[in-house]
This record gives sequence, C-alpha cells and structure tokens, in this order.
Amino acid sequence: MGVDFGGTNIQVGCVTATGRVARQLVLATRDHATPARFVDGLHAAIRQLTRPEGARRTRLRGVGVGAPGLIDGSRGIIHRLVNVPGGWRGVPLARLLERRLGCPCAVENDVNVIALGEWRYGAGRGTRHSVYVTLGTGVGGGLVIDGALVRGASGSAGEIGHTTVDPEGPRCPCGSRGCLEALVGTAAILRRARQAMPHRGRLSPEALSQAARGGDRAARRIWRDVGVSLGIGLSNVINLLNPERIVLGGGVANAWPWFGPSLRATVRRRAFAVPRRACRIVRASLGERAGIIGGAVLVWDKTREDA
Repeated sequence: MGVDFGGTNIQVGCVTATGRVARQLVLATRDHATPARFVDGLHAAIRQLTRPEGARRTRLRGVGVGAPGLIDGSRGIIHRLVNVPGGWRGVPLARLLERRLGCPCAVENDVNVIALGEWRYGAGRGTRHSVYVTLGTGVGGGLVIDGALVRGASGSAGEIGHTTVDPEGPRCPCGSRGCLEALVGTAAILRRARQAMPHRGRLSPEALSQAARGGDRAARRIWRDVGVSLGIGLSNVINLLNPERIVLGGGVANAWPWFGPSLRATVRRRAFAVPRRACRIVRASLGERAGIIGGAVLVWDKTREDA
C-alpha cells in the first residue's frame, strides 16, 4: 500500500509489483488530522482495499507513507508536519502503524517519496542517479543516487528550493534572500505577473500559461525569467551531483513549453559539458499517482534492507 498524506486529502492505494495502482480511495485529512485518527482511518481504508467485494483478498506486504514536513525517514518519526494540524510532533508513525496493521511500515517526506516513485516507475526509470524537483507553492527536491534515496545527516537532503540563486534577490519565506523558491515558486511568479500585467484579473500559473500561449509578451517574459532562474539552480545540481535525469513535477511544471527553452539555454551556458551531456531534464510522468506509487517503493525497499 502507498499512502499520500496531503493537507486536504489522504490518498491510499494498492500497488502491484509492476507499479500499477490496482485500487485506491481518498480520505479527508480534516477527519484524520490527529495521529490516532490517522492510524484508525488508514486501518479501515486498508481493510476495505484488501478485501474488495467479490474478489480474492489481497496479500498486504507493507505500507509506505509520504507526508509533508520534517521527517526522520530512517526511523519513521514525524518531527513536524506542514499544513496539517493535530499534534504531529515527534510521532513515531511507522511504529504505530506496524503495531496496528501487523506489517512492515515506512514513513518519509512526501517529495522524497515521489522521487522514489518517479525513479522506479516514472520519468526516472532505468537510471541509477535521478533528481526529482517539484515546482509549485514551494520548490522541493528528492535525490536518488546510486539507486538509493539520499536523506542526509538529519533527513533534509534535497532542499534545492533553498539554494541561493541571487544573493540580492527577493526575500524567501525561509528568511534568506534569493532562494530558488523565492524566484520560481508560485507566489514569486504571480508577484511578477501582477506587476507586469496589472490589467488582468485573477492570475494563476495556468492563466499565465494561457496568456503566453495567446502571445502575451509580458507573460512570455515572465516564463522566460523563470526558466533562467531554474536553469541556474539545475546547473548547480548537474555540476554537484552528476545525475542521469532531472525530473520536474508539480503544477508549475505544466508551463514547460514556456520556460523550458530558456531553462535549457541557461543549463547549456552554465553546467559543465560532460555532466550536462549525461543528464536529461524531463517532466514527471506519474501525475497524481506518484505519491501512492512512491509509498509502495519506499516500503519495498525497507523490507529488502531489513531482510
């Protein structure tokens, strides 16, 4: 089972060994926001999914959970969640789930989980070294190097959104200046759009993409600038980690036709030639299923490591 624990919904899915989501259901996060309610709700959901009406019972091998926040994935402990109330401080969720479900369980940061899913079954498939970058309200990253998830000394490896692109740039929510997130996150993109296109009504990345598609010069200039900033950030990733694949996901990645050309041009100028040629920059392919599939990969890998 893979579980995508989001601020609005909790998606639970039964994943086969080929990466197919055979069955799934959705729980409302607001009804399962505390650790106790989450464990109870997940237990009920898994019973429902493993005992479908009129079908043979599914054998459950394990449960992997991806959640937004600061998580010690090696021990399955949630230190803090983002956008989820309910007392999630120092919660040993993997242990609580194992006691209730009677199977191996694993817990990890949601972006790391998606990185695993895209690496094993999505746009990073077939590589040993893959970097996943999510572009949306925040900018996050997950690293799979030499076929293994990289967590770092304290579980925070992969925070590409808070690498510095412009030291004199705008203030980032983290408190620093010129972070990649402060330049290509949704809030930053819409701030530029409101300044450059005050005549337009309500703006969103989707509306800005539509404007660019319609030939709006201001919209195309904004996306070009996004591509340049993102290209600087990804050039640093290429030079530092030498990945075979960089996979771009999240809502802002849908504007690839508008920021992709300037991103590629920037990478050609800034990244070292040898690692640049070894790396392909592509869009994610698993869509909304990525968290569920990645959760299954997480627990499969855990059971192999523990064997």
